[in-house]
Parts: sequence; C-alpha cells; structure tokens
Amino acid sequence: MNAKFPYQKSFFKLLTQKGIDESTLVQYEKTLSDFFNYEQHFNETFARDQLLADFTENDIRAYLSMIATKRDYQITTVNKCLSNLRVYFGFLFEHRIITTLPTYAIKTKTIPAKNLATNWPELLPTWLTNKDLHPYTRVYLLLIAKGFKNNEIFAPGFYKDFYKLDFSPNEQIAVADLKQYNRPLQENYNSHELFLKTHARGVGYTLSLPALHRYLQTDSQRLGIPIRPVLLRKEYMLWDLAKHRNEAPETTMKRLRLDIDSLSYYQNQLRIKELRLLKNKGN
Repeated sequence: MNAKFPYQKSFFKLLTQKGIDESTLVQYEKTLSDFFNYEQHFNETFARDQLLADFTENDIRAYLSMIATKRDYQITTVNKCLSNLRVYFGFLFEHRIITTLPTYAIKTKTIPAKNLATNWPELLPTWLTNKDLHPYTRVYLLLIAKGFKNNEIFAPGFYKDFYKLDFSPNEQIAVADLKQYNRPLQENYNSHELFLKTHARGVGYTLSLPALHRYLQTDSQRLGIPIRPVLLRKEYMLWDLAKHRNEAPETTMKRLRLDIDSLSYYQNQLRIKELRLLKNKGN
C-alpha cells in the first residue's frame, strides 16, 4: 500500500489492532489524504517545510471551514472528518511525533433540533457502522428504531428476544461489534445481557438507562447531535409514519410495536407537525 499521508502504515496498524474494520480505514484514508492534499496547496508553511509539528488549530479550522462552505458538506460529515483528524493527531501526539494537539480545542458542530427531527432515522444506517461510536449507543438507537421501549430494553432476559430479530447488513455490523465488546464482560459476569457494567459496582452487573446515558452523552458530542431517547423515539415514529402513509394500521402497529392508542397518538402528532410546517411556509 502506497502511503497517502505521513505515518499511514503505523497508524493503520494501530487501528487494526483496535479492531477497526477495512471500511472505516478507507474513510480515514479519504479524510487524511484529502486534508494533506489541501494543506500542500493552501498552507505555505507546511508546503515548504513538510513538518507535522507546524500544524496549528487555525489550519484545522480552515480545512473544516473549506469542506463546509466550498463543498457544502453536511454538519455530520464535517464532524466525522474532525473525528478522524482527532484520532490521527492523537496518534501523532502519543508517539511524540508532535508536541501539541492542533485539534484539542475544536468542538463538533451541533445540528439544529429541526434538522435532528427530520434526519436522524436517515442517518441511522451510517451510525450503525461507525466504529467511533460505542456499540451500546449504536444498539440502543437500533432498538429505538425497532420500536422497543426502555422497560423492555432493560428488562432481565431481553437478549433472548433481541437475538431473534432480523437484522439488515448495517444492523448486523452493530450487533457484531456489540458481541465482540461484550464477550469478556459476559464471561466475567456469566451473563448474556446486552448492556453490562465495565466494573462491578453497586447492585447487579447490568446497566440502567441513567448509566447508559454516559455512553450516549459521549457519542452525542462526537456526532454533534443531542441524543435524547424520548425525543428520538418520537421523531422516529413520526418519520416512519410519514414514509408509510397508506400502510394498513395492523402492519404499522406490528412493525413499530404500537397499540392502537399509541398509533393514534403519533398519527395526531404527525398531523400537528405537518400543519405547523405548512403554516410556517405560508408566513
């Protein structure tokens, strides 16, 4: 493999040891080769001296601004590029190739709530294969999309129902990552539950929803999107109902695991939302 950016071979070796798959390595390569190509043409200091230590926070910001404004990349894509750059420069810093982190003070951009409501179900297939997100976050979001409520997800023995589900290829990646992450924990606790504590503290060894929030909050910052379970569940239901307007109620209720009262509630919420959008367009 011909290196497309400095220290690619040793960087990829480390990522591979951490279990990062080939498709994710391709994304790292695209981001970093593009970043260095940009710097070679528009960063006079780097183009002249070729020193990684010369990169500054402003250089990173300039690149992110360029892909956001000139290429019109969506916020989620810009955040993903920033995430890749953080991991790479973190690698350089840990190996003392550079002495400062140019990405340290740069925060991910937050997607406006109105965009979150519209887009998150469409982003889910990509999130499920994103190795930068914790398996617990990815599987929890998958379960929301499958229509499961928290009292079901965190009930003892839920894993028995979970592994009977049919999964798409993207979903299978998230499930496989969950199994790999959980394997030593399940052996330690002699348990097959899905969400397990890293350390045995307090009563029991399974995570509660408040404990899971620690993972959700961390990945919320990575994505630049607030991960709020109640809001995400509601917006998924509205998105799905809008996609299947002419579907038989029985089919919808089975897929989204809703009773007739819940279906009526979400259908009414969808009407309210769409009337509000029409009103705003008319103003």
